[in-house]
Amino acid sequence: NILLLLLGNPIKASNEESRLYKSLLRNYSKNVRPVSNYEETVTTQLGLGVQTLESFDQMQETISLNIWVRMNWNDDFLTWSSDRSNLTFLSLSPDDIWTPDLELINAAKKPDIYTLKGGLYLYNSGLVIWSRPSILTFQCSLDLHLFPFDKQNCTMKISSWVYNQNQLNLIPNENEESQVDILESFSHSEWELHDYELRTLEEERDCCPDEIFDVLSYSFILKRYPHYYKISMGMTITLVIVSFIIML
Repeated sequence: NILLLLLGNPIKASNEESRLYKSLLRNYSKNVRPVSNYEETVTTQLGLGVQTLESFDQMQETISLNIWVRMNWNDDFLTWSSDRSNLTFLSLSPDDIWTPDLELINAAKKPDIYTLKGGLYLYNSGLVIWSRPSILTFQCSLDLHLFPFDKQNCTMKISSWVYNQNQLNLIPNENEESQVDILESFSHSEWELHDYELRTLEEERDCCPDEIFDVLSYSFILKRYPHYYKISMGMTITLVIVSFIIML
């Protein structure tokens, strides 16, 4: 009923959003982890929606995937009750609040984010959901022993760049179907996404030898379509046989 009333009076809804937005961010610092106690950990859930294979550069041994990076976490400083506002969520810019500094740590180049950083939704419980479309490019060493009937295992690793696991706990999305979602739009003329594997890892870094960082490792098994090579090989063999017959 409240939603219908707000929809029926867009000016009132707009004013309500503006008041709530200003109230929540009045003394808010986006440079501080959103926990009431400094010793608490921000648990961040991550899921990937794999849209398409943008390119597979077999000379440079790099692969580019078009991916929706979906993450959610709780912000202790951005909660409100019905006494404060009847709204249940706000749409914000990622520049307005603290966001996890998740990076593709084996990137071959800087990610290409092709919208205005995606949509970020804040709910009155403090739950923040951020969906960000990106083209991620990373290294993929080729194994061509079975070419053109080969499968390639391409692994990307995502982790926080700054926060160790005592500050940011990075885990896959609790909903298994959302951990890795291969969208129906996925298609490629040469490669089929045959399988994938998700692993949770821990690692030390040269910068911080006594600290452990959470890492999510995504391995994509790509199977080559051999029909182009079958046709090419068939034509080559046919030409060789015909040439040999003519010579005879």
